[in-house]
Amino acid sequence: MKKVLLLTTAAIAALSLASCAPRYNPNAQKPDSELSCVEIKDEIARAQRAREEAGKNRGLSGQNIAWAIFFIPGVLANEYTNDQVQKAADERTAKLNQLYAAKGCTQ
Repeated sequence: MKKVLLLTTAAIAALSLASCAPRYNPNAQKPDSELSCVEIKDEIARAQRAREEAGKNRGLSGQNIAWAIFFIPGVLANEYTNDQVQKAADERTAKLNQLYAAKGCTQ
């Protein structure tokens, strides 16, 4: 009975922690070609915020410590997820910066 309770508690904790992982959807609500200069800057800021949040959750972060306490493989999954968010944000920022220059937007 104690094992079932312990496993249930660990599963609930793992699901709770998984919901804390940053998510970044690099797609805007409309096609990139239709974005105005202001919207492009807003999208760049959104990508940078997602990258920063993912960076805060890497290494010796509160999330990783909690994962280590409840579910060791969660640390690896958390690191992988945060790495993917950072890569997606970097790619999106580069693409948006190209679009910003191509549209002739000024600083």
